[in-house]
Amino acid sequence: MRKTLFYLFVVISFLSFGSVEAKQKSLFRVENDTILHICSNLSEMDSWTFYERDESDCPYDYFISPLWHFKNIVIDEGVDSVHLGLCLISARELSIPSSLKYLYLPEVPPGLEEVRLNAKNPYYRWEDGTLYNRDKTQLYFMLPSAVDSVLQIPETVEQVWTIPDRCYQKGLSFSRIWEGYPERSPEDIHYSKIVFPKHCKRYPEYHPSCDSLILLSDSAVAHSTMEALWGRECTYDEKFSCPNSRFHCPSGYVDCPNYDVRKRDTSWMRESYRLTCVTDDGDTLVGVDTIPSGRSIQSVKIAGIADENVRFCEKNGRYRFYVATYDTLYQLPLEVYEKTNLPEPKLEPTWSEFGEVKDSVLTIREDVDSLPDLRGSFRKVIIPKRTHYLEGSIKCDSAYLYCDSLKSRYYHIGVCNLIDARYYYVENEELYLSIKRWLMEKKQSAVAYCPHADVRKRNMTLQQNTNKPVWKDMKGNVIKNFTYNRPIRYGALLRLEIEGMDPKDLCVLDRRKRFLRKYDGSFVIELEYDGRNAELEYAVWTYDTLLPLQQKDTLIPVKRDGTPWGKGYDIKECVLYYVPKGMTRHTLLESKDSIMMWRSGDTIPRRYANRLAFGFILKNGEYNSSGTMVFDVLWLDKRKYFRKEYLISSDNRESGIWGIPKQCKEFWVRGIKEYWPDCIARGYSSMHFYVGK
Repeated sequence: MRKTLFYLFVVISFLSFGSVEAKQKSLFRVENDTILHICSNLSEMDSWTFYERDESDCPYDYFISPLWHFKNIVIDEGVDSVHLGLCLISARELSIPSSLKYLYLPEVPPGLEEVRLNAKNPYYRWEDGTLYNRDKTQLYFMLPSAVDSVLQIPETVEQVWTIPDRCYQKGLSFSRIWEGYPERSPEDIHYSKIVFPKHCKRYPEYHPSCDSLILLSDSAVAHSTMEALWGRECTYDEKFSCPNSRFHCPSGYVDCPNYDVRKRDTSWMRESYRLTCVTDDGDTLVGVDTIPSGRSIQSVKIAGIADENVRFCEKNGRYRFYVATYDTLYQLPLEVYEKTNLPEPKLEPTWSEFGEVKDSVLTIREDVDSLPDLRGSFRKVIIPKRTHYLEGSIKCDSAYLYCDSLKSRYYHIGVCNLIDARYYYVENEELYLSIKRWLMEKKQSAVAYCPHADVRKRNMTLQQNTNKPVWKDMKGNVIKNFTYNRPIRYGALLRLEIEGMDPKDLCVLDRRKRFLRKYDGSFVIELEYDGRNAELEYAVWTYDTLLPLQQKDTLIPVKRDGTPWGKGYDIKECVLYYVPKGMTRHTLLESKDSIMMWRSGDTIPRRYANRLAFGFILKNGEYNSSGTMVFDVLWLDKRKYFRKEYLISSDNRESGIWGIPKQCKEFWVRGIKEYWPDCIARGYSSMHFYVGK
C-alpha cells in the first residue's frame, strides 16, 4: 500500500511540475552586508554584464555596485569556474573552496590582505602570498602586500597571469562615496627589477613600473615582437623595426641575455616562389596573380616554407604574403588581386543638367520642377515659374524668383535657407511676404522687392492700439500680475492676445531685441540665467511691415510659492519625491501642495515607496521635475540577493512614477542620466536609500 502511494505521488508530481523550467541559481548572495558570496559559475560574459550594465532582458539575478561594502569575497563550495571582473576595490579577504578549478582576476583588489584556500582543493597552491596551480607552472596572482622591490618569478612558472601594480597601505579606511572609490587613491607599485624565468611562455598583458625587466626566454621575446610587427603590418602600410616592442619598461630597459638575431631562418629565400591558394568556395589556384570577383583567399601554401610560418593579409582587394621567422616578418614579392566587375560609377548631377551657367549667372530651365542636392555660389540666380522644390543650397548676390512657391521636399525650411542672397526679386506676393518676415525676424540686411506689392494694404493704425496685452497659459488661464513659473531648462509656453490684432501677426522681443521663439502658436518665455525679470516689447506684422507697439511688460519669474525666482538657475542635487494618488508629476508641481522628498541616504517610509519620481533642487531652493530620466534600480530581496530593474521616467512615456517592491528594505539608484531636447545627456551621482516601516 505504501509503495502504491509513493508511486502515485511521483506520477502526480511529474505531471504537475514536469513542464516547469528549473530556475537558474542566483549568481551572488550577500551576508551581513560585508560578505559577498559567489553562488554560481561566472563566465567572462557574466562578468562583463554585471560590471558594465546590460540593458537587455536577462534571467539572472543582477549584481552591480555598490561594491564598497564588501570586505570578504567567498566563493561557495560547488562553484568550479569564476571569471571575476567586478572591481571589488575594498575586498580584504578571498575564500577559495575545494571545488574551484578555474579562477581569473583581471585586477587584483589593491587592498587584498589574505587568501583562504581550502586544503582539499586539488587544483591550487597558496605559497608566500602567491596563488599557483598545483604543479606551480602557472602564477595566477599575488597579494599586493607580499610584493618586494625585486620580483623574481620562480623557475617552474611557465605562465604569469597578473602582477599587482597598485596597493593600499594596510589599515586604510574606505568611505561610501558614489562609485565605491576610497578617499585615497591606491599607490602605484614600483619594482627595481622583475625577472621572468627561462621557461615562461605567457606574460601579463601590462607590466607594472620597474627599473629593469629581465626576460630569460628569448623565444617568448622573439614571438611577441614578431606578433607586434604582424599586428602593425595588418593595420598600417608603414614599414618599421621595433625589437622587444611588446615589453616596454618606462623608466628602465628590457634585458634578454639569450636574445640572438642569428636565429632568424633565411634558408627558404630564393628568387621565385610557388604559391597555392584555396578560395572560400574550395577552388584551388596555383601560380595566379588574380582571383575572381567576390571570392576571398582562405588558406595559402608556399613551396619550401613551413605552413605555420606563412601569413597573408588583404587590403582593398590586394593580398600580400609574409614569412615569420624568429622575431621578424619578411614580405614576399608576391601579390594577388581581386578582379572587379563593378559597373561604372554614376556621376553626381551638375548644374548643367538643369540649367545654364554663364558668367557666374545660373539660369534654371523652364521645365525643371525640382532641383537635387546641389550647392554653389553665383553672382545671379534665376528660378523659373515651374520650379517649386530645392534640396541643396545656393549663395548669390541676387536671386530672381518667378515661381509661386519654393521649399525643400524633405525639410520644413524657409526660402532664405535654400537661397542666401543679398537681393530678392519675387514675383509672387505670398512668397514675398514670407521672405520679408523671415529677413526681419532673423535681422538680415538683405532686400526683398515684389512688383505686385501694394503698400496700401498696410494697416498703420495698428500702431495706435493701446489695448493691454493678455498672457494666458496653455490651459487658457489668464496670468495675473505678470508672474509665471517655468520648468527648469524648458521655456514657459504662454499665449498672447491683444484685442484688435490677429495673434499670428504678433511678435515679442526681449531686452536684447531678440524675437521670442514661437511653438505651435505660443511664445517660449525663457528664464534669464541671472534670474532677472523678462522685459518684453511688442510688435505686429501688417502686410510687409513690422510695426513696433507702445505696450511694454515685465514678466516676473516666481517659485511655486509665489516668491521671486532670484538667482540659482543651476541644479544643486537630485532627489526622490512622492506623487500622491490621483495626481501626476505635472499636476503636483502646478499645485501649491507641499512636496515630500528624500535625499540620498534618507529612509523612505513604506507607505510612500510605491509612487516615487525624480526631481531636482536648484541652487535657489526651488524644486522642479522635467525631462526624461534613465536609471537602474538595484535592491536587496528577502534572501539578500541583488535584483536590478532598468527604468525610464519620461514626460512622454507613461507617468514617470515608479515603485519599490514590498520586500525591499534598501535600494540604490545608479546610472542616472537626464535627456533634454537638443541637449547632451547629463549624468548624476548614484543614490542610496533605505525603506522604513
